[in-house]
Amino acid sequence: MGSVVVQVNHRSDVPIRSQIADAYAAAIRDGKLKGGGKMPSIRALASRLGISPATVVAAYRELVSRGLVTAAPRSSFCVAGKAPSEGVPRAILPLNKIEPNLRLHPVAAMGSLIGQVAGEDPLAGGYEDYRGNARLLEAIADLDRELGIESEPKGGMLVTSGCQQAISLTARAFPRGTRIAVEDPCYPGARLAFAGAGAEIVPVAMGDDGPSGAALREISRAGKVALFYCCPTYGNPSGRSWSVDARSRVLAAAKAGGFMIFEDDFLGDLDYEDEGLPRLAAMAREYPGVRVIRARTFSKTLLPTLRIAGVSGDPDFIARLLSLKILDDVGCSAFLQRALARFIGDGLYEEHLARVKPHYRELRKTLRSALAASPGGFAFGDPKAGLCLLAQIPEGVDATRLVPECAAAGVPLCAGSDYFARPSDGAGLIRIGFGALDVNEVPRAVAALERAVIASRGFSQIHSVV
Repeated sequence: MGSVVVQVNHRSDVPIRSQIADAYAAAIRDGKLKGGGKMPSIRALASRLGISPATVVAAYRELVSRGLVTAAPRSSFCVAGKAPSEGVPRAILPLNKIEPNLRLHPVAAMGSLIGQVAGEDPLAGGYEDYRGNARLLEAIADLDRELGIESEPKGGMLVTSGCQQAISLTARAFPRGTRIAVEDPCYPGARLAFAGAGAEIVPVAMGDDGPSGAALREISRAGKVALFYCCPTYGNPSGRSWSVDARSRVLAAAKAGGFMIFEDDFLGDLDYEDEGLPRLAAMAREYPGVRVIRARTFSKTLLPTLRIAGVSGDPDFIARLLSLKILDDVGCSAFLQRALARFIGDGLYEEHLARVKPHYRELRKTLRSALAASPGGFAFGDPKAGLCLLAQIPEGVDATRLVPECAAAGVPLCAGSDYFARPSDGAGLIRIGFGALDVNEVPRAVAALERAVIASRGFSQIHSVV
């Protein structure tokens, strides 16, 4: 096996394990390391680089998660070879989705872990506990405690098939005709779930830092609404997060109005700017009587295919959701739940987040700079983090033509009208989801957007809307 030069920079923001993994990944992709060859022993590489063996193990785990290395017996590792998709340009750059970059996320590692669970745990092939796997609930509760949220696994938590099922169950937990407030603009799946369950939708207009004062005053009237669905952290479609003051105002409104809050925390773990934003569920203890139902999903922060969310909150309401879930699907996959429990419990989830955060930080920075320098003509909302931007369609562009032109150019995206209670309010907007991109794909994505603008007969100067 050829030697690989690894230069460790202890002052870099990139973790040392990722520096090592990147060096070996490049060698594998370039063909310098051949499939089936053994990686250097853990102790030998640790000695050569002057680092701990644990750091080498973490680096090798990263390579396993990328599908470039396989774990062999007796703690050795072998080159799996060049991943089939490596180096092959994608025909479509999916800007229409808020999803992670699956070339960086641990698809192979999770698949291997599911296989281990299947081989070692004979009960994994049966029905899981209706509420959810006990070990997984404990693991999620441990993650919650790091955020200052005291979740109770035995009575105040439930595992659902993604956040969408949690929203749908919550919608059905209220009688038809109940007034449900939803942020506006809003994730369409939530609004459709509540409307489909017969709720009367009450839109809550959003400002730059959270719900508008007028909208909050309206829903804070006692009995005005029964529930407020919201996504305070890296919201969809804007990517914006509420300020701490806005979060306090919402909790105060809930106390005055007597309504429950559904906090959709679909992306909060991917805090790649280290903002440390407090969750409503953590702040609620300062507002006695306020009930927050919080859903934490792993679809965007880990793997969409898992379709697992942890829901926590008032035990009586969780019991109501459980009774409705049993009617739906009895319980979520034991294979997936038990594998995820191991992944979190062994510290691999935290390692994964630490590894991918620098990528998303650099990706957003690169995209923002490319848009700002482009003559394409989009004015875009500029949230600090998240995985999407809400952009204004350039003046003179045919809005009905732009979205299909973007799809034809290989960069499908979403019409802003899909996200507003009144579609006309979003007619001049588009949502750009960038999480699935590699950094080196950003120039091609922006160039394709420019072509679509030209084809839609619009062209002007891009500028950032803060």
